[in-house]
Amino acid sequence: TVLLFIRELSELDSNNFVQNAGVGEREGRVLSRLVRDRHFGLSHGIGRSGDISAVQPKAAGSSLLCKVCNFLVKDALRVAGLLDVGY
Repeated sequence: TVLLFIRELSELDSNNFVQNAGVGEREGRVLSRLVRDRHFGLSHGIGRSGDISAVQPKAAGSSLLCKVCNFLVKDALRVAGLLDVGY
C-alpha cells in the first residue's frame, strides 16, 4: 500500500536509524510517538545549500519521496494541458 511505501522510505532517513544519534540542523528528533506516526517518521530536512530539490544524502527516503512527488505533480500538470512544465 501507499502507507507502507511511505513508512519504508522514512526508514531510509538517517534520523530514523536505531544506532544513530544525529545532531545536524536538518536531522529531525521526535519524542512523541503520536507525532512520529502522524508524519510517518519523516522529520529529516531535504535539500542542500539553498537548493530545495537537491538530494540530501542523509535523507535518502525523504529525497526520493520529494522526487516522486515532483514527477507526479508535473505529470498532472501535463495531463491538465500545461505542456512546458520542465520535465
